[in-house]
Amino acid sequence: MAVLFMDLDAFKPINDWLGHAMGDRLLRLVAERLKASVRATDTVARLGGDEFVVVLAPVQTDVDAQRIASKLLQAVREPFKVDGHELQVSLTIGIALYPQDGDDAATLMRQADAAMYRAKSLGRDRFSMAPASAGRDHLERE
Repeated sequence: MAVLFMDLDAFKPINDWLGHAMGDRLLRLVAERLKASVRATDTVARLGGDEFVVVLAPVQTDVDAQRIASKLLQAVREPFKVDGHELQVSLTIGIALYPQDGDDAATLMRQADAAMYRAKSLGRDRFSMAPASAGRDHLERE
């Protein structure tokens, strides 16, 4: 399995500029796109704020998780139409794989979060693998 920890890029300015009600509508639309971009066996959850987690189960290889991460990046790049506004956001994603990056939920979440912050430090709108998977790291911007 794989855990994808995601953070919306450029959400705070939208929330500040257009208000929290508009931000909440945008978050619901993002969640719908995320759910539409994964398989029936996968789980999408909003952690809070503009953070989401996707649990991919099953995944056979790191390439499978990377393929789905690329699909999620692309899905969110398309502009959102909310109450007459066209809003543009992107995702930054960190990926942790079971068991090589951790053998419990807390460790996998920490590893995926660390990978997400690593991707953010190199730019946004991309994904990165957790540190334990660094030998196969494919920092991608599609």
